[in-house]
Amino acid sequence: MFQNTLQNRVPGVPLFTKDLNCHCFDPNTTFVLNPAAWANPGPGQFGSATFYNDYRRQRHPIENLAFGRNFRIKERMSLNVRAEFTNVFNRAIINDPTSTNPQGPQSLVAGSTQTSAGFGFINNATLNQGTFATGGGQPRQGQLVGRFTF
Repeated sequence: MFQNTLQNRVPGVPLFTKDLNCHCFDPNTTFVLNPAAWANPGPGQFGSATFYNDYRRQRHPIENLAFGRNFRIKERMSLNVRAEFTNVFNRAIINDPTSTNPQGPQSLVAGSTQTSAGFGFINNATLNQGTFATGGGQPRQGQLVGRFTF
């Protein structure tokens, strides 16, 4: 019927070449997904149901912090001062790897070790000029708020 079919998972083969949460690899030069973990179904067969119980992306924690104090000046007057911060530890978020076609070729930039395309490629050049940070991980920000009530 000219419809797509699912690929089968190869038992015992790890999905990742590197642990995405270890921060121990260079996203510019490493393909992090293992194409050998998936295989095409045999001729005349359909792929099995997709199993993604152990297929997770990198953790993206962003911690926020706020503290404040209320100062009573007189019976009917008070001053409230607050400091609010988002992404307090200024964590950079690496983009998710490309996972569309395990059979697609992995390629490098000519004459270098920089990854450019393929399964498991982390595309860091399209967002924020190669800083690896996505739109979900804004840099550390803070604001100081004061409110006088009378």
